Amino acid sequence: MEIYPAGNLLCVNHGLYEHVGISDGKGMVFENSNARSGRGLVSYSDFSAGKGIIDLGILPGSLPVETVLERAKELIKNDKSYHLLKNNCEHFVREVCGVEISTPQIQKAVFALISSTIAIKATDPRVQGLAAGATVGAMLSKTGEDSVKNSLIGASLGLLLGAVLAS
Repeated sequence: MEIYPAGNLLCVNHGLYEHVGISDGKGMVFENSNARSGRGLVSYSDFSAGKGIIDLGILPGSLPVETVLERAKELIKNDKSYHLLKNNCEHFVREVCGVEISTPQIQKAVFALISSTIAIKATDPRVQGLAAGATVGAMLSKTGEDSVKNSLIGASLGLLLGAVLAS
């Protein structure tokens, strides 16, 4: 069994979403999970739920590893319940690491929902292409990538396709 370095951001892809946690460097993961109703320290097996673990390294802008581990130990003592919008795994990891708390996965999903709605409702093929490309760009982004940048690239390709279809 591989042991991931302490403080590294670990990720498990569950298809529609990705679950993230922080390695303790000893075979366990600090996480916040809906499945376990909140924060805790769990085995790789429990964290991964039978799927592969992806080591994303240190979250950019993180505090020193020793501080991250101390914060994780303190934060799991708090019985704060999991909440998709207010206290999810991304919030927990970012709080532990001392970086701005946000939820890139939810932001990506909202962006994709809005752009796909525009693609469906628009009557101009160029707008449809633009919105469809933005949707695809956002959805193909992985954790840690810039989904807005990828959406703009997708939108550009979609606009080109829409322009060809419109002519």
